[in-house]
Amino acid sequence: ATHANAVVLVSHDRAFINNVTTRTIEISCGRIYDYRVSYNQFTVLRKERREQQLRAYENQQKQIQDTEDFIERFRYKATKAVQVQSRIKQLGKIERMEVDEEDNAALKLKFRPASQSGSYPVVCEDVEKIYGKHLVFRNVNFTINRGEKVAFVGKNGEGKSTLAKCIMGEID
Repeated sequence: ATHANAVVLVSHDRAFINNVTTRTIEISCGRIYDYRVSYNQFTVLRKERREQQLRAYENQQKQIQDTEDFIERFRYKATKAVQVQSRIKQLGKIERMEVDEEDNAALKLKFRPASQSGSYPVVCEDVEKIYGKHLVFRNVNFTINRGEKVAFVGKNGEGKSTLAKCIMGEID
């Protein structure tokens, strides 16, 4: 289902996040990275991105050091003056790479108030979900009134993520 709204999900339960989300937006060191994959895939891709940044940074640092060593070694040799000047210009033109560090800064977000929904934004009547022969839940009836905050509580595999997906219209 396509919705014009979004849900901001905050949880320490990574299995829950992985089962419910299909997109993760990481805000790190002033940059935004948009991953349109599951949370588990996001963690793998983020690790690969940081490793790639680190390798590129280390290669660049080695290149800079080699260039600086060349300049220092041949600075006073007349036969190498043109090469030294060329390397100095080359150093000045290098765009220095950075590696994203773990960002532990506090984040403050402000959202515009959403348009007023009806008195009963979520109404579930006789909802059931069956995967093959496995009954996840049956005869689920509840109403979530505007302004209520609801937690789904249960053991792993008991249908919390499935219920959230049903409410969001992601599955029937």
